[in-house]
Amino acid sequence: MYSKAHGAISFAIGIGLVAAGVEFVHPAVVVGYAVAAGVGIDFDHFLWARYNTGDWSALRGVLASPASTLADQSTIFGESDLSELQRLLSHAVVVGLAVPATWLVSPDLGLTTAVVLYGHVLSDLLADVRAERRRASGG
Repeated sequence: MYSKAHGAISFAIGIGLVAAGVEFVHPAVVVGYAVAAGVGIDFDHFLWARYNTGDWSALRGVLASPASTLADQSTIFGESDLSELQRLLSHAVVVGLAVPATWLVSPDLGLTTAVVLYGHVLSDLLADVRAERRRASGG
C-alpha cells in the first residue's frame, strides 16, 4: 500500500480519535501527528533495501526526485529490495518501540500512536492478502 492511501487512512483515524476525545494537544496537531506517524513508519523500508542490496540507491533516488514519493511509488524499490515479510517485521519492531515510548510522554499520544500504527499494519496486511489472492488466481 502506498503513502497516499496510508495518509488518507491515518487522517481518518486522527479525525476519529479527536472525535473520541483524544486531545494531547490541539486537535489539528493530533490529526497531523496521525498522518505523519502513519506515513512515516514506512521509512524502515529504506533500511531493508540497504540491507538487502548493499547500497542506498532507493534512498538516493527519493532524495534526488522527491516527487516520486507522490507520483509513482512503484519505482522507488526494486523487487529484491525488500519482501512483504521484512516490511511487516520491521513495522512490528517500530510499533513495539514507538507505542511505549510515546505512552510515557502522554497516554493520549501513546494511544494515538498505537491506533494509527495498528491501522497502518492492518491495511498493509489486507493489501498483501489481496495481492496474494490475485497471484494465486493468475490475475
